[in-house]
Amino acid sequence: MKKFRLIIAVAALFALLVAAPAPSDAMKLKNIKVTMANPLFNPGISFLWIGNFLGYYQENGVDAQFVAAQGGAQAMGWVLSGRTHVGLPRPIPILFRAARGKKMPPVKGVYILNRDAIYADGVAVPPGSSIKSVCDLQGKKVGVMSQRDSGPIFVRKALETCGIPADKQEVTYLPVGPVSKAATAMKLGRVDAWANVDIQYTLAAARGFKFDMIPYQKDWTQNLFGNVVWINKKFLADNRDTVVGFLRGLAKGSLFFYTNPEAALQIHWVLYPESKPKGMSDEKATALMIKVLKARAPKLKLDDEKIKKFGAHHDGEWAEYVKFVGLDKKLSDAQVKSLYTNELIDEVNNFDRNEVINRAKNFDFAKELKKFKAMMKMQK
Repeated sequence: MKKFRLIIAVAALFALLVAAPAPSDAMKLKNIKVTMANPLFNPGISFLWIGNFLGYYQENGVDAQFVAAQGGAQAMGWVLSGRTHVGLPRPIPILFRAARGKKMPPVKGVYILNRDAIYADGVAVPPGSSIKSVCDLQGKKVGVMSQRDSGPIFVRKALETCGIPADKQEVTYLPVGPVSKAATAMKLGRVDAWANVDIQYTLAAARGFKFDMIPYQKDWTQNLFGNVVWINKKFLADNRDTVVGFLRGLAKGSLFFYTNPEAALQIHWVLYPESKPKGMSDEKATALMIKVLKARAPKLKLDDEKIKKFGAHHDGEWAEYVKFVGLDKKLSDAQVKSLYTNELIDEVNNFDRNEVINRAKNFDFAKELKKFKAMMKMQK
């Protein structure tokens, strides 16, 4: 009887060993290089990479590698050349490239990242400024991230809405860089206003800079969206499952991010500790940066969207965007529609949202960190 039990036990152990994949096989992942339209690993956009800590990319067989770039133009250049697989800029550089060229760009928009335009909050001005509305920007100096940034496009549209056509506008756009440099330039009077994205303003305010916000007109900003996930077409054709897995991990990370921004920030510090403000206690760094996450979180939500699915496009918002950048007479509806697709969206959203929400709400940092370290060992 004992011999029989021993045989059964050995057989069961053998079956278990055969069924369980070796660590190297279990964690064999497909690499996907993602170019951010940002030179810094800012915690305000950590919804992009927290999936690496939480295992959302790995469980879909994806090794998501994030690469910093000096803005959307450089990010798209790398994707178009095949240097990276994914770019995350706003539609502007792609729409203008499509309008200029005989062939459509070799990329496809597969997922809308920010449901609201991150530049649509308005412009910052010094306290007591004579600028009381965006119409007062005529004849002024406006600080922007760079000449190729989207800030000038938003200011031009605002002035057109004021009845000042583009060829009559007199605004000087001066590159002032990000956050502290830009806010300092405005404080010293080098520029009269500052046009940038939501989290730049939040960071500047959190660091003690004083300024007032002058909002853009709501009639043209309310239907605009923000950054888009653009995939190199050849990579998409050859690696469809990898792309779906990456986007699903991104959707889960976005849901986790806005459900529990505090947990997302803890995860970010683990992945990119060098991004923590220097000479500042953990408590002060967290108090500073959590404001940035909370400023971006609402732009990821689906609450007021026509299609309640992460990443989904709808034709109307693209038509609005093309009109916003002034290309509605240069690009046909067919050309615009060829730039994006909802083909992957149903598969991307095929996950249990409640499971992600519950994990975020009941986040146990010590427990999750232990799981992350074990996962990293398996990948080595």
